[in-house]
Amino acid sequence: MTEMTEELAAENAVPADRAGLPPVLLHRGFLLLMVGSFAAFLGEQLTTVALPWLVLKLSNDSLALGTVLAVVAVPKILFLVLAGVVVDRHSPRTVLVCALAGGTVLLTAVGAMLLHDLLALWMVYLFACGMGLAGAFAIPARVAMLPRLIDPRQLQPANAMLMGVTQVSMLGGPLLAGLLAASADGLGLVFLLNACCFLLATVTVPRLQPRPQPAQSHHVPLLATIVPAAKWLWSDRVLRTLISYWAVVTLLLAGPVQVGLPLWVDRQLGGGASAFGILIAANGLGQLVGIVCSGLRARKVANLGVAVCLIDGLAGMAVLGMGFTHVLEAGLALMLAVGVGAGYVQVGLFTWIQRRIPTELHGRVLSILMLILITIAPLSALIAGYLILYVTPSQLFIYSGMLLSLFAMLMLLHPDLRKLRN
Repeated sequence: MTEMTEELAAENAVPADRAGLPPVLLHRGFLLLMVGSFAAFLGEQLTTVALPWLVLKLSNDSLALGTVLAVVAVPKILFLVLAGVVVDRHSPRTVLVCALAGGTVLLTAVGAMLLHDLLALWMVYLFACGMGLAGAFAIPARVAMLPRLIDPRQLQPANAMLMGVTQVSMLGGPLLAGLLAASADGLGLVFLLNACCFLLATVTVPRLQPRPQPAQSHHVPLLATIVPAAKWLWSDRVLRTLISYWAVVTLLLAGPVQVGLPLWVDRQLGGGASAFGILIAANGLGQLVGIVCSGLRARKVANLGVAVCLIDGLAGMAVLGMGFTHVLEAGLALMLAVGVGAGYVQVGLFTWIQRRIPTELHGRVLSILMLILITIAPLSALIAGYLILYVTPSQLFIYSGMLLSLFAMLMLLHPDLRKLRN
């Protein structure tokens, strides 16, 4: 075990003559993880634009769009906690490699069928289900890797860099997907490009130092190991309150944006996939700006909970503003504003959660947290897909934005959220 640890430490070492660089950038394993994360998130952003447009192209049905988005989440709901157990019991690296490889195969198949006009709507449902299953295992594996890879003192800058890379992918991915989707064979090319991104992410997953496991852990039934994680999470009142708050925010925001935004572009702007991609990219740019600002002022934001509520309140006002404009430029400014707020708080929140959870429970607790949010998001999409049959996309934005702002301002008074500090 010691020899293997030393071997991995040597493998991950980077020559020390690169003076002036942050310590985390001298870690070869972290650099590999950053490259792979960029590739994976770039691919996901390509599909974020292409999948809704594909559903509208095949069906022109808002309810079908909401249903496809919900179907992506069903395998995550069913398998996410189990995936967290597998990650804790075995290797996050192995789980992540398998998940990314599976996604590569699915994306290649869909892209090839699109290029040959063989894809039907029922196949899209199967594809969405398969990608959801891959995501169920990739999410806890990716999140659990970083604390195993680097010194805990480097988590804050490492998270900031990884999230910054993610937001850079949110700039290029939607723009590229929108441009490609406007061509005759564009949608097929988008999915094939996503497959290439996943393949790159697969081959760049770094090796991890072995973690000692209790000798009796493998004799405990697989699902029984979830109980300690659930008990720990329930005992942490502040984290429990934060997740409940997030669940409501997700219910009010996820569906209206996922379902309403492409329909708003299509029906009220008369735009195409390129306009939709530009809007998603504007949100990504905003998040990148917010992440940079949070890194510059991380130590000066003492009360993280208050900042979260204030920024969510402003995000609700921005979504409400989307309902009162039919101009692309105004929509871009509002999406940019929403992104800045989200990026500003997410690094601090994510690092706070990572540090709060015991290392041996990382995969399971994070899976439970993700399960809660992932269960709410498709429910929000289904509700939005149903409501859009009776209201316009603008009205959907107005109602959801108003409710979000009101809820965030009321939660400013909650004592547990006010205890959430950097």
